[in-house]
Amino acid sequence: MLLATLGSDMTAAQEAAPRFRTGPPASLRAQPAPQPQPQPESAVSIAAVVNEDIITQFDVQSRMSLIIATSGLENTPDVLRRLAPQVVDSLVDERLKLQEARRLKITVSENEIRQSVDSIEQRNNMRSGAFRQLLESKGVDMSTLYSQIEGDLLWAHVVRSSLEEKVNVGDDEVKAVLARAQANQGKPEYLVGEISLPVPTPQQEQTVRDLANRLVQQARGNAPFPALAQQFSQSPAAALGGDLGWVVRGDLEPELDDAVSRLAEGQISEPIRTSTGYHILTVRTKRIAGAPNPAMTIIVLSQIYLPTVGGRAFTPERVAELSTTISGFTTCEQMDKLGEELETPGTGRTMPIYLGGLPENVRNAVMDLKPGRTSAPIDAVSARLFVQVCLRREDKGVPAPDQITATLRDEKLQNVARQRLRDLRRQALIDVRI
Repeated sequence: MLLATLGSDMTAAQEAAPRFRTGPPASLRAQPAPQPQPQPESAVSIAAVVNEDIITQFDVQSRMSLIIATSGLENTPDVLRRLAPQVVDSLVDERLKLQEARRLKITVSENEIRQSVDSIEQRNNMRSGAFRQLLESKGVDMSTLYSQIEGDLLWAHVVRSSLEEKVNVGDDEVKAVLARAQANQGKPEYLVGEISLPVPTPQQEQTVRDLANRLVQQARGNAPFPALAQQFSQSPAAALGGDLGWVVRGDLEPELDDAVSRLAEGQISEPIRTSTGYHILTVRTKRIAGAPNPAMTIIVLSQIYLPTVGGRAFTPERVAELSTTISGFTTCEQMDKLGEELETPGTGRTMPIYLGGLPENVRNAVMDLKPGRTSAPIDAVSARLFVQVCLRREDKGVPAPDQITATLRDEKLQNVARQRLRDLRRQALIDVRI
């Protein structure tokens, strides 16, 4: 997981390469990546073996460098020492997921990887190419980023294609959630973020507790909580920066309920031990249940991004010409078609996202934008941006039945996915050597 998603409310849901890529797909090498330097023998030695795949010390060091660069953690020997076991465990899971994708002949397209990088930059209000520059400035090879993105996307496809049929949401379940939401109207409600760190065996208790304490220190310092959650949390909400959504007392385990009720907005809890492991919580904001919140409106955008600086920059004359054309569009399909022709980074349909999670200038432009209308040109970093709203689902305080169904389905699907990963681990030959 990479950087903060800042409000996306949906998790991502084809033949994989015979071995893991050592670099990005050819079409993604628009800018030359730094040439890898010769590594000492210790860096290329084996850190773990997962069935027929090898994880090297260099893999571990590269992933730790990526985490340090994107999470705000301190780059100190102590932090790296504490981080290493968690990274090895994560890489083992990643290899198992990729092996399952290979078995099912599921692949991910280069365009999906490219769009994921674009999405990271957009959600963090970065100009196109800025994420690459950030990583390269910190000595992180882009192949590390591409490998992690490819793994995340492949597993999402595995989950959707082979496990979704195992999930069913009954009408009685939807009615029960709706009744509970209606009963909670008027009660305090909290928008909660979580970092969940399971303790699989008693032998790992101290290691996980030490990691939890370190993450609390970092979260209370300069490290963004969503970035830490994305890199370290083991819950389904990790993909959303740890965002659990709105909860009321009784929604969480008793220990977590008590902690949430005592937290002020923006405060970070101490590590909380439950029956499953350690949890770190934060309350982003509070409200009274049932009160609509415009920031929680879910939207899907079609956008066209015209770079004005850099190798793919458009001339002022071309920008003016395209601006005239785009301003006359009345459907998202027209926007999509032109976007496919332009192929500029950041152009195309977005995933569903909370209105409050958009950069302020984009949020202001689409707040009252009517369907079939194109926004005025939006000044982005070194670019002009145009958007249309393709879907808008207003927050009404009490969720609609279809929203409840989608949420329950996602929760069940993630539970099935976690069980499948546990099964893969039990069936695998895993030899960790560090």
